[in-house]
Amino acid sequence: MFLITKQTTIIISAWFVILLMFLPLSHVQAENTGNIQSAPGELRQFIEILLPVHPRYVAAEAELAVARAQYDAADKAIYNPELELDAEKTDIQTATIGLSQTIDWGDQRGAKTQITKFRLAAAEAKFQRERQQLIQDLFVALSNYQNKTRLAELSNQRLKIMKDFYDIARKRYTVGDLSQVELDLAQLAYSESVFKNAQTLSDQVRAEQSFYALYSISTGTTSSSLPDLSLDFQNIEIPTGLDAFLMTLPQMRMLRANVDASKYVIDLRESEASADPTIALRGGKEDEETLAGLTLTIPLNVRNTFSAEIEAARKEYLQAEQLAQQAYRNLRRDIKSSTQHYQLTLSAWRQWQKSGQVSVKRQLGILRRLWQAGDISTTDYLVQIKQNLDTQSAGIELNSTLWASWLTWLEATAQIESWLQLQDTRKQ
Repeated sequence: MFLITKQTTIIISAWFVILLMFLPLSHVQAENTGNIQSAPGELRQFIEILLPVHPRYVAAEAELAVARAQYDAADKAIYNPELELDAEKTDIQTATIGLSQTIDWGDQRGAKTQITKFRLAAAEAKFQRERQQLIQDLFVALSNYQNKTRLAELSNQRLKIMKDFYDIARKRYTVGDLSQVELDLAQLAYSESVFKNAQTLSDQVRAEQSFYALYSISTGTTSSSLPDLSLDFQNIEIPTGLDAFLMTLPQMRMLRANVDASKYVIDLRESEASADPTIALRGGKEDEETLAGLTLTIPLNVRNTFSAEIEAARKEYLQAEQLAQQAYRNLRRDIKSSTQHYQLTLSAWRQWQKSGQVSVKRQLGILRRLWQAGDISTTDYLVQIKQNLDTQSAGIELNSTLWASWLTWLEATAQIESWLQLQDTRKQ
């Protein structure tokens, strides 16, 4: 059987020590990501109103309160004194009173206090992370809902255009201006727009239901009170000093605290295996004679030495160390990939803003006049209409992707609260 000794633990933890040697464990905020432009005040006020009453936020607060209560409970004494009263009346009248106290010889109280101390630190880091994830989810749901609504409006516009086109095509076919093939093409285009419109409206309904499920109508949130998500997206870079920066993130603070808690679980199991003695004082009377006694009870851990429990705690400590290492690598990967994804999406968005925002109404009006005048064929007319509307649809979807990418980066780097300037919510 492989045993985890103190020397083994030192080797396993060597990489962690190097990273932690200049970083405090307490509530370090991730601030080393450059200059983050503040979000519009409308967004901050919206979250300030919604966040404190959200069920997920209230549940996270309750979970944190549990950890704080457990920390307070762990600092209490392990054993309470015991009072014993005994009276017996036969030929001889006997009455005794005794007081016994078991001594926490292995210092279980100290080990439990340290465990809950680090678990409280982990709970505080988890609370911060869950709060940031909730803010991210709220904005993603809002962005998705608004963009799906815009897509639905665009789809309705497409359906109307195709219906008008089909109606005109039938009239032109009647007077001989269009062939049967062109009329069939117009009918197919109209039928396709009907199917696509139904699918788009269905997507909009799902997005709406997801939005209201997350936002909760009881908060007073209505479509008219939703903030405008128009944003001048900024350039970002991978945080400088990435390796050190990673250790300040809530995810890593939570895992680091869990590692420290696991280390003290070993101490707790060892203290539980110690022989906690019990001292009892007894006094009384037996007829006219005074009785006094002292008893010392020491458990003999012979049949069960509790070595299996200690070994299990050591393996759990090893597991926590390895999970922390893997989480560190995952976070490093996530920050790099989210940064690059946002940079690429932002570049595409800016390119679309330069070349993609053309007046739909003006272009469609020009195309209709050209088609009715016979300057372009029915096929060319349909191709250009589809291209125009698809470009507008792609712009809406690209905006939704950009918002999601921006929020993912903010959450990955623990900057979403700094971006919103929610200073009060960051205090533990």
